[in-house]
Amino acid sequence: MEIKRYEDAAAFEFADFTLREMAPDAVEEASMAEILLPIGADRPPRISRKLHRIYVVLAGEIEFSVNEQPVRLSRGDTLYVAQGEQYGFHNGGYEEGRMLLIRMPGPALPENA
Repeated sequence: MEIKRYEDAAAFEFADFTLREMAPDAVEEASMAEILLPIGADRPPRISRKLHRIYVVLAGEIEFSVNEQPVRLSRGDTLYVAQGEQYGFHNGGYEEGRMLLIRMPGPALPENA
């Protein structure tokens, strides 16, 4: 058993948003991260290199683009992005967005993580 406490999980700033890796260190095959998106935050389009990328919206309304197809998600909605698909997102809503991101394989975190 391994517990990772929220306050012990390092937060990383990526462009306009914050990502906090929540998966216990024993899990190498996948990761689970919290993403906090201030109003107006963007993730410019990029190609997914992960085998699986699953977003679960916990708060707010997030505008995704997957392979140039717009998708609007709100609380409770889940989006799957496969390897090789182009994706990006934007918080154009009126409240901070919060998402859970599950990735396989797990991330390569910065050296100071």
